[in-house]
Amino acid sequence: MKTLIRKYWKLGLSLVFALAVYWFWAFPYRSVLSFQEQYQMFLTTGDYFAERVAVPGGLASYIGEFLTQFYYLPTIGAISLALLFLAIQRLTWRVAQTNGAEDCWYLISFIPPVVLWAYMGDENVMLAFIVSMVALLLSMLCHDVISRKADNTLSLVIRILFGLPLFYWFFGPAVILLMIYILVREFTTLKGKGIQQNLIPALAIAVTFCCINLSATFVQYPIVRLYCGLEYHRYPVYPALMQYIVMATIVLTPLVMARLPKTGKAFAINAVALAVFGFASFLTMGFDQLKYELIDYEFLVRTEKWDKIIAMAEERQPSTPQEVASVNLALSQTGQLCDRLFEFYQNGGEGLFPKFRRDMFSPVTTAEVFFRLGMINDAERYMFEAQEAIPNYRKSGRLTKRIVECEIANGNFAVAATYLRRLQNTLFYKPWATRMLQLIKNPEAVAEHPLFKKLRANRYTKEDYLFSDMEMDQMTGLLFTCNNKNRMAYEYLMCYVLLERDIVKFMKYYPLGQYVGYDRIPRVFQQVIIGTWMQEHNDLRSMPYSVDAQTVNETVEFVRLYMSKGNRQQLDAPPYCYNAWHYIMLSELGKEEKKKEVAKEIY
Repeated sequence: MKTLIRKYWKLGLSLVFALAVYWFWAFPYRSVLSFQEQYQMFLTTGDYFAERVAVPGGLASYIGEFLTQFYYLPTIGAISLALLFLAIQRLTWRVAQTNGAEDCWYLISFIPPVVLWAYMGDENVMLAFIVSMVALLLSMLCHDVISRKADNTLSLVIRILFGLPLFYWFFGPAVILLMIYILVREFTTLKGKGIQQNLIPALAIAVTFCCINLSATFVQYPIVRLYCGLEYHRYPVYPALMQYIVMATIVLTPLVMARLPKTGKAFAINAVALAVFGFASFLTMGFDQLKYELIDYEFLVRTEKWDKIIAMAEERQPSTPQEVASVNLALSQTGQLCDRLFEFYQNGGEGLFPKFRRDMFSPVTTAEVFFRLGMINDAERYMFEAQEAIPNYRKSGRLTKRIVECEIANGNFAVAATYLRRLQNTLFYKPWATRMLQLIKNPEAVAEHPLFKKLRANRYTKEDYLFSDMEMDQMTGLLFTCNNKNRMAYEYLMCYVLLERDIVKFMKYYPLGQYVGYDRIPRVFQQVIIGTWMQEHNDLRSMPYSVDAQTVNETVEFVRLYMSKGNRQQLDAPPYCYNAWHYIMLSELGKEEKKKEVAKEIY
């Protein structure tokens, strides 16, 4: 057993690290994989390949997008990431080993993938960057192997003249790091003499920077972006400092390991273990909790895990409009919206319909709400805007699929077919696209399809109207007048006016609920009705509504405590904080107090 441990301890540690990476992305952060996948559409066509490799770093981008498509199945996506991280760690060690590193410093080889792991806390880091780093380490290793077998100036010149340009075109500006490594390896470690010391460094530097600058004449990109990497990051701006730290760590770590002194193994391993765990603290720095909670909610909406959304909100109250809208949508889809609306944080009408922002993320949640309400055109418009806002100009398989469903619901089969033929060139959307192409050949079958039958029944078709996100009660009211069996439209109408604290409209619209088919009055509605009745009448027994005794008692007690200016902490505790009147009265009071505080600071 001891013999096996001595022989395979390094491989064992690497496998444990790979398993940790797999667990991290397959379970707690699986939603990030879905986030990455939904903002690209990898096509299995020759034209798509040619389009990608026509720019510097295109091969890395193509390989990265090929692997990213497997994020559609998070388990497979996590495996691919684990293998890439394992490759970076093992290649770092192999390069260090060829430079003479001792086994006792093996743990240092984990530093580059750990720093990269922390950098991936930025959800817009593209897989092309990781692929380029793997290619960089492979090239460094190949250079070392070739140098041992063909240690002459001609071989080195050939590698510089042909290898560096090819590497740049395939993998981007990581070629600068490869050039630096070659110079350090050849002229520090091997101490070249004569012409090597004078002309070859100049040749390597000239070839590298000429490649990057000359490429600007062939591709229409700013020179700064060519130096930073076209596909290393989703946003076409200057990359984060962390990108340069990762790149420097990858190229310098093997060289540093080779120069560490030969010391006692126990001391070395313990010291390095502490260093690795210290670098692991980068992980907590890179992953912003609020941002990833937003991504989690969006993933659960995409997969329609409504119960998980509610459980997540029960554990930690939502705070942003997208989170609140996701929770309210989940409550609606499980039939709990009008019973549990105020058990969760609400931020006005934006909690049902977040305001439109021109980015790739926020319109998606609102579009999902519109789609299920029956506002087909608005759902398609929001999905289209989100797709066009993707910073690196990619298309989206998920968003295109939703656009197709909207087109089919509206009967625009020719437009839908155009999108579907494109989706047929994808791996995971192809089966669905093929089924839909067959379906739209038969309009009668479309009319009987469960999804499109429901969408067509719920959409507003009586006349044209102008959409206004400032009057969502009017928009949902139009939907309900078109189909008075659209329960979701009625509930969103009622909840919207409640969240806007418009009790007059609430009481005006309430009788429309007779068409929805409730077997009882929803709990939130009961609370509002009881409180309104108390304002106008002295006797609750004459109230012509069937309400629960418990709801009556809780609402009456809340009003009594509020009118007697009772303890605010008592009003903010269950069950009173879940009462609709707590939101209507005390939330508004809190807003006024906050306004006064802000005014006091200003003046």
